[in-house]
Amino acid sequence: MRYKKRSLIARKNKILPLRFVRQNMTTYCGLNLIDHYLRIYNIHRRIKQSLRRYGFKGDYNIGDILFILLIMLLIGTERLQHIDYLRSDPLFKRVICLTRIPHRTKLSTALKQFTSDALKALAELNSELVVEKLVELGLHQITIDLDGTVISTKGNPSWAFKGYNPIRKGAKSYFPLTAHIAETGHFLTIVNRPGNVHDSNRALAVIQTIRRQLTGFGVRFRADSAFCAPQVINYLLHKHIGFAIKAPFWKLNNLKDAAEQRQRWYRVNSQWSYFWLKNPIDSVQYDHYVLILRKKMKQRNKPYQLKLFSPNNGVYEYSAVVTDAKDWAPEDLLLFVSGRSAQEHSISELKTSFAFDSIPTNTYQANSVYMQMSQMAYNLATSMQHSMGLAKRRKPNKKCTRVHRIMEWRTFRFLILNRAGRIAWQNGKKVLQMTENPETMSLYKKITSSMEEVKLKKAA
Repeated sequence: MRYKKRSLIARKNKILPLRFVRQNMTTYCGLNLIDHYLRIYNIHRRIKQSLRRYGFKGDYNIGDILFILLIMLLIGTERLQHIDYLRSDPLFKRVICLTRIPHRTKLSTALKQFTSDALKALAELNSELVVEKLVELGLHQITIDLDGTVISTKGNPSWAFKGYNPIRKGAKSYFPLTAHIAETGHFLTIVNRPGNVHDSNRALAVIQTIRRQLTGFGVRFRADSAFCAPQVINYLLHKHIGFAIKAPFWKLNNLKDAAEQRQRWYRVNSQWSYFWLKNPIDSVQYDHYVLILRKKMKQRNKPYQLKLFSPNNGVYEYSAVVTDAKDWAPEDLLLFVSGRSAQEHSISELKTSFAFDSIPTNTYQANSVYMQMSQMAYNLATSMQHSMGLAKRRKPNKKCTRVHRIMEWRTFRFLILNRAGRIAWQNGKKVLQMTENPETMSLYKKITSSMEEVKLKKAA
C-alpha cells in the first residue's frame, strides 16, 4: 500500500518545553530481566558471603556496595559520581534492595577498605562463577589466552608507574594480566599489576591457579612472544599441559639463523610455508617443538629496511611457535595461534562497555577491586545471554575458537536494557508498563520463557 507524501509529514511548530516532575518512570526496563537472572544465581547473596569475614566497616554492607557497582556497570555508568543520576530511578532502587542510595564517597571509602585477602576472595568468586557456567554449557576442552593490557591513569594513584604505554607514551599506568577463555569469551582471571612490569610478570602463578580451578577440564594455553619464558614453558611441559606460544627471534638467535639458512620449506598454501625444529631452546629442559613459518609478502614499491634481530627480508615475513607436541597440522596450528585476536575484541569491550579502563580512586587495592567488579559485570553479561536464549551456536570452524555467537553489550543495552517504562498498579499488584512495540514484545517474551526454563533446571 502506498501513502501520499503529505500524509507522511508531521508538523512541528516549536521545541517542546521541559518539565521535571516526580513519577514512577524508569529508563531501564530491561533491568527487570537482569534482576531475574541475578536472583536465579544468587549473585547478591554470594558476594556478601564471600566477604563477610573480612571485617569491613560502615553503614552499608560491603556486599550491597559491590552489588550497586555491579548494577551500575551493567547499566553503563563509567564513574562513581554517576550514581547521582540513578538515585531517582525506581527500578534501580528496587533491584539493589536499599531504601537509601549511598553517596559516591561511601562507595570509594568502602573500596579503600579492601585488603589483599579480601581482594583474593572476590577474584575467587569471579572465577567460580565462570567455571560454573563452563560446566553448565558442557564444555570439556578449554583454551586460555594470556595477555596484558595497558590502563592509563591520571594523577598519581598508588602503584601506577611509567612503563609500556604505546598510546600515551610516558603516562603512568597499570598493566593488568588477563586470562581469557576463547570458547566463551569470559575472563577467568584478571590480575592488576604496576605499569612498569614485564608482560609475563606473575604469569606462572596465574597458570598454576588456573590449573587448580579447571581440574575437570582439558586445558591448553595460547600467548604471544612475551610469555615465551623458560619457567613458563618448563612448567607446562612438566605438567603435560598443551600450549602454543609465539617465540621471539630477537631473544632466540638460533631460530633466526635456522630460518635464514633453511633451504627446503614445506608448503601450507600459496602464501605460507614451514618446517619443524626439535628442542632448539637450550633453557627448556623437556622435549619441545618449534614451528618456523614464513609468509610471502606482496611486491613492495619502496626499498625494505632490513631488521637486525629478525629474518624478515622484504620477500618473506617469518614467525615461530613453540608447542608441546608435533601432532599439530601446520595449517591448524597457524589458525590456532592467529585466533588470539578474539581476546583483543573482548578486552576492547571490557574497556568500552564496562569501564575497565576507569580509575575511580587513588588507591591500588580499591582500583583493583573496581577492575574485579568490571570483570564480574562483563562475565555475567556474557553468561546471561546464554541463559536468555540469545547465544547462537557457531558452525564448526578452524579459524574461530569461539563456540557461541553473542551480541555486543551496547547492542543488548539498545534492544533490551535501555527501555523506558512506568511502574504502575494493576489489580492490586505492581507491574512494569512499557510502550507497545511488536519487536520488543517478541524479544522480551523469548527471554522470559528462557529464564523460566533455567529457573526450573536450577530448582531441579
